[in-house]
Amino acid sequence: MLSNMSEVGKKRKLKSENRFSKKCKVTRKISTPSFNKKNNEISYENHDHSIIDCVNDDCLAEIFTYVPVWERPKIALVCQKWKRVLDYSWGSGKKLQLTHWEQAEYPNCLKKYPTPDEKLSFLNSLLYKCGRYLTQLDLTAYGYSDIVPVINKYCPNLVKLRLRFIFDNNKILFSDVFSRLSKLKVLTVIFQYHVRHHSKLYYLIIALESLADTLTDVTLFNWQGDDPCTLDSHPISTPCEFPPSTLRVLRQLKALKRFEFGGIKMSPDVEEYLTNNRTLEVIFYDHYINKDVIKPNQLMSITTLDLLKYKVSDDSLYTIANTMKQLTKLKINWIWITNDGIVAISMMNNLTYLCIFGYNDSIDSSSIILLKNLIYLMLPWSKKINDDLAMKVLENSPKMEMFFVPYTSVTVEFIRKAAEISRNRKQHLTLAVSFIIDEEAYESPYFKIICTTKKTNN
Repeated sequence: MLSNMSEVGKKRKLKSENRFSKKCKVTRKISTPSFNKKNNEISYENHDHSIIDCVNDDCLAEIFTYVPVWERPKIALVCQKWKRVLDYSWGSGKKLQLTHWEQAEYPNCLKKYPTPDEKLSFLNSLLYKCGRYLTQLDLTAYGYSDIVPVINKYCPNLVKLRLRFIFDNNKILFSDVFSRLSKLKVLTVIFQYHVRHHSKLYYLIIALESLADTLTDVTLFNWQGDDPCTLDSHPISTPCEFPPSTLRVLRQLKALKRFEFGGIKMSPDVEEYLTNNRTLEVIFYDHYINKDVIKPNQLMSITTLDLLKYKVSDDSLYTIANTMKQLTKLKINWIWITNDGIVAISMMNNLTYLCIFGYNDSIDSSSIILLKNLIYLMLPWSKKINDDLAMKVLENSPKMEMFFVPYTSVTVEFIRKAAEISRNRKQHLTLAVSFIIDEEAYESPYFKIICTTKKTNN
């Protein structure tokens, strides 16, 4: 009886399959289907496409969002479908960073364009596509002021902007160059090779007037360097000075709350205004080493910097990374910095001693994981630092001797692994944590534990 039921089941299944094959004739198992209503047939075009051609437009657009913004124009060259879908993915990018680093290990995407005109053409087409969606933009990798009108045209929703200007002949920043950036709150402009930039600084100060109602933070840095093109015509000691219009413009910036600058000399009236203004936070970068103006040879020779008394920003660290190239020891409070600031620290190639104080739970693994080749490291007060992240930082620094991670999320498991690493390296490592632990269970000739909580209670 069971065999008869099995035969009946097979016949029904065969009959069902025959009925389906009559209704829906599949001619070939290829990617792109089409349906013929008249013949009630599903047929497949005969072409060699990958499985991604089966993905619908919405899913494909989501996939494209994982491609860096500056690489997306290449997608449009694949086929008409990809070009059409690409238009949906631009809105996902709110932040675009093409950052200049003096000591970068890897070139940025603009390096493939040999001339400034080719770079400008690429950026013009890129911002045409994605500019209206951006709220944060860093184009320090470009270095020319002719990009500002392009930004003003295509990026009306910017909130934060960072630029760098090397010398470019006859390029004037007109007074309306920021006229369409009605949402801009944070502006950072860096000048490189200062003796050429007196007129450019003047035009920039005038242009700030159009941002009087929105601009809350202004940072102006002058990276003084040995520019061979200007050494003959200008002495190195020639300072870059704020123009006479600075005081008038500062008084018009009604929303301004923070003004940070360095390498630019103040006139007496500007200094008096900034000193007596109780509503404006002023950070004079040159005071970090107690000089009126930091000179080129001083920047290059600085090896130790203690900034615990100062409100250090991401832009401060960015400037330090690109100017103080011999820096080996740095102390900061990280309350006011973000992942961008930690990325800047990771670019300080000679840094071996990093001591960080304060509480910060916004900085995460995406930047901390970049820290490397350190001998002494203190990373306190952050719940984002767990066992895996601490292990990665330790692995990135093969000569690490002191590693402080109190008030973080590290556990006994990290201590066990750190002790094992020190034994394998045959190198002394002192680890500081903030919870009580049996120190003798892990200590060895190469490994020592410090419990900061116990010391505090005593």
